[in-house]
Amino acid sequence: MLAPAARLLWRSASEAQIEVGNRRVVVDGLGTDAVRRLIGRPGPGGDDVALVALQERLVESGYLWDGPDAVLSGSESERFGVDARRTVAHPRLAGELTALSARAGQSAAGLLAARRRCTVVVQGTGRVGPQIVAVLAAAGVGRVHAVDLSPARLRHALPGGLAPTDEGLPFATATALAAERQAPDAVCVPAPFGEPPDLVVLAIDEPVDDERRAALHARSTAHLVVRVIAGHGAVGPLVLPGLTSCLRCADLHRLDRDPAWDALAAQLSISHRDRGASEVAVATVVGGVAAVQALEFLDGGRPAAVEGTLEMQLPDWRLRRRTWPIHPDCDCLPDIQPG
Repeated sequence: MLAPAARLLWRSASEAQIEVGNRRVVVDGLGTDAVRRLIGRPGPGGDDVALVALQERLVESGYLWDGPDAVLSGSESERFGVDARRTVAHPRLAGELTALSARAGQSAAGLLAARRRCTVVVQGTGRVGPQIVAVLAAAGVGRVHAVDLSPARLRHALPGGLAPTDEGLPFATATALAAERQAPDAVCVPAPFGEPPDLVVLAIDEPVDDERRAALHARSTAHLVVRVIAGHGAVGPLVLPGLTSCLRCADLHRLDRDPAWDALAAQLSISHRDRGASEVAVATVVGGVAAVQALEFLDGGRPAAVEGTLEMQLPDWRLRRRTWPIHPDCDCLPDIQPG
């Protein structure tokens, strides 16, 4: 069968083009009937050795799938069991499954099933935090929630996140409502004691304090920083404790360039009444970028935010990546003794 995300286009009567995402292949020298047989549709003519060989190549490269029952391969069915079959059958995730198949092929259902077993926690009251929770829940993450209990404010309202009517509710409660509007089946309460999250999103608009950073490292918890302030938005770094550069590495690099950074960081951490001021459109884009980075990590990839930040700022709002390598004066990586 044609892959769910694939499109079949005719360049001429004997030349077809199959597209999947930003990839394409041109099949030349086949007529309409041969192409119909190629993609598993009934047509005149018997089996052709060359056609079967071409089918196999297109299956290997993801343009064709093995058949209608191949949405979940046998190995994935055994690995993920009932969860995977429920994920494939869930109508709310049909679009996500099709889009994900464009890059993951027939492993898409297995990735969605794995997402349902993931837990993401959002710390802080940054405006984009609830939006990220809602997007991750809508993308199939099984448990995602905020933890801050301070009251939600009107300035927190954002399309896809908190609503103006959420004002005054505890931030975590309002965030759960935002997620449930998009994904009624999502679990928006903390995991049982002792079950660590797969990822913590730090949706804050000021430098991360040393105590929070140390606690995340002590638990070996992956964490992603997201900041949106007037004229600037940044996603990252995504820190994998003990494996990548950390937030202190970034601070040390800033200190190398500006000797006053420590003093500035201490002042920036002080709460301000205008903290979190941001343009709605920019905050919405930054929240979406953060969700993409989180999902790529949960799906087993290496997001661009690892050892880097994705930044948008005036005057052109173009997305740029800034690298934050491991700093030689930081103690975030374990010492490796020569053997």
